[in-house]
Amino acid sequence: MGTGNFSAAERYWNGFVLDDHVLVEPSPTVVPHLRRCGIDAAGIDVVAISHFHADHTFGWPFLLLELLHRHGPEPVHVVGPPRVGDFLEKMMDVAGVLGIHEEAHRKLDLRYVEVDGEWQVAGPLRFRAVEVDHVAHLDCYGYVFERDGGTTVGYSGDTRPGAGLDALAAASDTLILECNGPHHPAAGHMDVEHVEALRERYPRVPFILTHLGAGVEAGHIEDCVVPEDFQTVET
Repeated sequence: MGTGNFSAAERYWNGFVLDDHVLVEPSPTVVPHLRRCGIDAAGIDVVAISHFHADHTFGWPFLLLELLHRHGPEPVHVVGPPRVGDFLEKMMDVAGVLGIHEEAHRKLDLRYVEVDGEWQVAGPLRFRAVEVDHVAHLDCYGYVFERDGGTTVGYSGDTRPGAGLDALAAASDTLILECNGPHHPAAGHMDVEHVEALRERYPRVPFILTHLGAGVEAGHIEDCVVPEDFQTVET
């Protein structure tokens, strides 16, 4: 639904839906972008969060209200770092919509799943979280999502090169990979050169780049897609 980084100067914030029912990263624009893409929130039964930065989470109050109004009786699983439930409930208080979480727990059967690094299950989704190296003050994770048929899609979250990213690449049939590019001011991210080096180590894993900054030119990297916002990528 979006492919941009925190600054998002040329793109919307990063976030996507996997197989029509797993929403990865409730970005600030998540609800209008679900609607624009024709994805009914009623079909979302898992929400996955990699870490608690604003571009990955600040759409939660709007998403929860959308789910509350449209979702059926099936549980909604929210997967994320330790204390994900506390973080999101505090966000609702800051947003000034008191009591919504309590109502959601009653009407939605809202279930938080804190990652533990092992294979876990959240409703219909089997997944494993892998800790990645992004910022020291937050617990940051990438994911390996198992699909019907046993294939896997990896997602790096926000990360710089490191053991966690290599573990994700090794476990993935396709890897959705962040690449901020050369003009991002913060450390803790990937550049095109890092993607090139990862391609050399994992030549058979297709890459789909996201969390993109301005000036990313990666068309020369073999089997590497640089999608546009709202683009559907078949894997």
